[in-house]
Amino acid sequence: MSAEPVNVAASPDHSIPVVPHRRAPPSFRRARHESYDSGTVRVMNLQTYDELAFGKRLAALDRRSKTAFAASCAERLLPLFERYARSVEAVELGSRLGVIVAAAWEVASGVEADVRAYQDEAGAMVPSDEDSWILETGYGQNAAAAAAYAVGTWLTDDPQEAALAAYQVYELADYAVQQINPSLDLNAAGSETRILASGIVQSALTALDRALAAAESAPSTWQKLRADAEADGQEWAGTLP
Repeated sequence: MSAEPVNVAASPDHSIPVVPHRRAPPSFRRARHESYDSGTVRVMNLQTYDELAFGKRLAALDRRSKTAFAASCAERLLPLFERYARSVEAVELGSRLGVIVAAAWEVASGVEADVRAYQDEAGAMVPSDEDSWILETGYGQNAAAAAAYAVGTWLTDDPQEAALAAYQVYELADYAVQQINPSLDLNAAGSETRILASGIVQSALTALDRALAAAESAPSTWQKLRADAEADGQEWAGTLP
């Protein structure tokens, strides 16, 4: 399989509603960035998202491994979707999205199943910007989209689908940091680095790198990858605003 660059910001050619990106995609690598601290400037190493390198790694995976990685992204966001569902008094949506994410894990594990309807169902769960906006709406958007992209990864074997699932994790973390810092001027010098350097975003990028490495190792089962994603999801749901 050729390793074509994956444009995670591009709209995929299918019916999944595209989540409006709140920021441009980052790069996924160790990079040097200027950090502003009490009027001084220092240089630090930060985990970022190198789109080309990440895309090549995903393209090298087989269909099951790609899907397992994408499912781990959706799993990490599932508890936050459940928070959203409770906030809008639609608890059943959280349970239903859990069924869809579980189906992605099943096909990645070799279970034969027709999951085509799940892709559209998850896409339909993405909250609209036109709905009454609450903080959890942003979480709901990224979480439902991640589930749709996880199923889409299985249906298409397209690394871009898996990359888009991963991007939902990054963007949700970015969004959470902005909610904690509502006065942050995104146009001000150093604001992008401040967000990138936050513990929330760095934790999300580290989790993505760890999950991709696990998928690359081709374990006999995805049990540990799933358990790690579940643990991260519970932690994030309990600590994010």
